[in-house]
Amino acid sequence: MSHARAPGTIVELAPELLELILSYLGPHHITTFGATCRRAHDFIRPTNQMLWKQTFLQLFDHPKHVWEAQVPTARAQNQPREALWDWHRELVRRTKAFNLVLECDREVLALEIDNVIGTLLDIVQTSSCPCPTENASPVSLNIMYLNRLVQRAPDFESIVHDFSRHPSSLAVPRDLKMVLDRPVTRSMLRRGPVAPEWASRFHIIYGPTERERESIASKAAARAIVYDWGVTSEAADHGPFRKDGSGAVDWQSVEAISSLMHRIFDTALKAYHLHPTGFDIHVPHRQPINPAAPDDWAGVTGTWSGTYAFLDYRALIHHNFAHSLEHPLDLGNYEEACGDMMRFDLEVDDSEELRNDERLQSDLPYCDDLPKLYFEGTSTRQASERPSIGVRGVACLAPSGREVRWRLIIRYAGADQWQLEGVQPSGVRSGGIYGLWSHVDHDDHGPMGPFYYTPCGITEFSFD
Repeated sequence: MSHARAPGTIVELAPELLELILSYLGPHHITTFGATCRRAHDFIRPTNQMLWKQTFLQLFDHPKHVWEAQVPTARAQNQPREALWDWHRELVRRTKAFNLVLECDREVLALEIDNVIGTLLDIVQTSSCPCPTENASPVSLNIMYLNRLVQRAPDFESIVHDFSRHPSSLAVPRDLKMVLDRPVTRSMLRRGPVAPEWASRFHIIYGPTERERESIASKAAARAIVYDWGVTSEAADHGPFRKDGSGAVDWQSVEAISSLMHRIFDTALKAYHLHPTGFDIHVPHRQPINPAAPDDWAGVTGTWSGTYAFLDYRALIHHNFAHSLEHPLDLGNYEEACGDMMRFDLEVDDSEELRNDERLQSDLPYCDDLPKLYFEGTSTRQASERPSIGVRGVACLAPSGREVRWRLIIRYAGADQWQLEGVQPSGVRSGGIYGLWSHVDHDDHGPMGPFYYTPCGITEFSFD
């Protein structure tokens, strides 16, 4: 490193001006600048938080926009991280994850996969959607960063498929490991320990992969989870929640629901242009508050589109009693049926009648930082003249203060028929609702299956 410097060089600029100039460079170029002389080296030290903050904000959204929107419960959980936030460290962490995926060194990536996925999830969760009228890009910088990585990485989807969830498997030869893990996602493997939460959450947010769409094993594994009567237990309120009465999300179940429902949109309902996947769909608070319903924090009011799926009842029985049958159901090749594309037109209704409705009450805990939202509306089939069906329900925050829980009751022929229990996995006003439906009376061994509904304002929807 040279210790000499010529008079009048860039390092003689006022610190605030030099910080501004350098912030437009990438981290690598800033490091290169720091090697030119001692003063430059001292200037770019990690302790120069102003420099690294400006550099960070050239690439990423300011995380405070998301933090300030969090409810007290979630904010309290995040407070230690906020207090210790270091702009240089966070920039290095994100850049390292980007480069590891881009370089695709399988052995190194396998050892770092939990840190890499955790970092990518953090980028999504600290994304914000600036208003187009402000002096800012109408697109999240975080999402742009992730989309560049997806476009440039030689095989981005391998980080969903090709890395085992269990540390002991790192000793397995690479070629054998590829055979074992591909193309079934980690949380859909039916043997061994349950996949970590980050693996399932990342798959849900990224959406279905090409290999997954073509994989019989993946379909079979997802169906084995979704159509198991045990998943709709009373302890989980008959939804995709843990069966311990905690009200926490069961990420493995939500991932399986996601895999099946998106496959249905891509195949059986491909005439409907519904595109409910991708990083940008899962940005918290992506859907703006409806000016006509300012207290509707969950974005209930409006039109939602989606559908549900089901096995033939004989097949459902066959699958759940396979242990006592000589030949188990071939879940890979047996295709479930799906309902028509449905539309919910919903509106918040805080009437005493709904608040006292026994079918809308739950024993599961929830986060009361935001009030429960009761609503009602109608359900109609797309492109159909059939009479509408009554819908009513409730939305509330999960105990974490992040995910949103939904219950919908479907009523027709003069009686309540179906109960839908679901969750928005990415938080308030983001993405759609993944869940499980069952009969309102929850008879033993009754029909059940997955569903997915998304707000029409969040995703493109049309019909040919």
